[in-house]
Amino acid sequence: MKLFKFLALPALACSVSGIAPPIDPPFQHWRGSGSVTARAGDGLVNVLDYGAVAGEDGDAYANMKAFNDAFDAMGLGDTLLVPDDGDAFNVVGGILASGLRNATIQVDGVLNFVVDFDNWPLTDDGKKYQDGFVVTESIDVVFTSSTTALFDGNGRVWWDKMIAGTLPPNRDDSRPKLFHFIRCADVLIERLKLVNSPSWNLIADGVRFEIRNIEVETDRDYQRELKQQKMVGGAAKDKIFEWVIDKASGLIPAWLLQPEDLNTDGIDPSGIDFYIHDVKIYNDDDSIAVKPSQRGSVGVDGTEYDCSQNMLMENMELVGFGASIGSVPPTTGRKCVDGITMRNVNMPGTGKGIYVKSNGNDCLDGKTSQLTNLLFENFTIADPFWYAIWIGPQQQHEPNSELGLDCALIYPLLDSQCPTQGCSDFENITLKDVTIINPKLSPGAILGNETNPMRNIVFDNVVVKQDSKILGKWPWKEDGLRGVGTYKSEFVGNGVCRGCHPVPDGFVEE
Repeated sequence: MKLFKFLALPALACSVSGIAPPIDPPFQHWRGSGSVTARAGDGLVNVLDYGAVAGEDGDAYANMKAFNDAFDAMGLGDTLLVPDDGDAFNVVGGILASGLRNATIQVDGVLNFVVDFDNWPLTDDGKKYQDGFVVTESIDVVFTSSTTALFDGNGRVWWDKMIAGTLPPNRDDSRPKLFHFIRCADVLIERLKLVNSPSWNLIADGVRFEIRNIEVETDRDYQRELKQQKMVGGAAKDKIFEWVIDKASGLIPAWLLQPEDLNTDGIDPSGIDFYIHDVKIYNDDDSIAVKPSQRGSVGVDGTEYDCSQNMLMENMELVGFGASIGSVPPTTGRKCVDGITMRNVNMPGTGKGIYVKSNGNDCLDGKTSQLTNLLFENFTIADPFWYAIWIGPQQQHEPNSELGLDCALIYPLLDSQCPTQGCSDFENITLKDVTIINPKLSPGAILGNETNPMRNIVFDNVVVKQDSKILGKWPWKEDGLRGVGTYKSEFVGNGVCRGCHPVPDGFVEE
């Protein structure tokens, strides 16, 4: 298959502003620097003293209220303790800590988020269920455990109803997130395992976060089985669609192309000055997804910022759908992700690997977005069954629906489209020491826009190693009978390749 040549550009537009990807940790919490994480003070608030009961005798709604009463009783420097009482604490969502200062949350027990649609609180508009555990508007908060805290989201029931379209209260996607930090500063989150969240697992929004020793586990086999069942029970046109997909490639699992998006992201950070390290995430959505901020953002402590910026993520094992940036949709407030480093990442058997994504938009009314100064270093992406590298629009368009401005999930099958955005700036993106081993498909795509090409994209020792003589060549391969699988690459200005194989079309070898 002959590849589309990139537009020749004698000169590029001026660069956008930003900072270099960090080399050193932007933030390390001072209370976590020793061998034992330090409390801020001596005060201890035990949830048992406020009526929480572990085991089968504990009422989930009453336990949620007991947790909230305990949080309300906390003073400056206090520690909230959830002890290991032998059994899990059954709870529903709606646990809320607000306005904490110099606080420690120590969970030594297990929180079992019971599926109870009648008693799980709804948001104020009555359309969604409140998130499981929320910390908001707080400064200097340490979440820790003497062992490893466990949050069990019991997501299977939520996923079942999501696929079936029967989620209460209105049959829309009303699922809660599991653990959510909103507009916080100086936070350490450690020693935590999140299992089967109904939706996203950990959202961290704010200023100066350290997240370490975290594990996220989603029952991926169960999610795939649900999607497969949906396909089998679908309309005839859906079955024909899947047959065409199968025959066209013979490589893509049928469940992967189902339109139902279960949205079980691993860790979603947004804000400024983050250090995320030593984490393991096994899910079927974005494993890590840096979400954008926009102009005029202000942290709870008064810190001003215009981008999600200055983040270092390292020493991670990610198996899911991407070490991701975005999506970063164009807006009048200019959504932005800038100055991000991800390094020392192992991705065995993942779906997607490195995934940098804008989003469909008409680019009217001054809407823009920015994805700049990104470094992905020392990645091993082994046996990926989707694209190992994707830089361009988010793939999200559902089959059998109007394409609009979205990029088709099945692109490039069935003459599907993947519109790019001239108002999204991709600039200074470096992939260094990236090894892709035995990919099922071609290694990926770099999709710039004709009116606003990507700038300064560097592949430094990005190498594909393929044992098979058949796999890894679809949908794009180099010309010739024995051509190897390669990238779909178009509208990339100043693309540079140092010691890489294959060389993306239009890149200059140095």
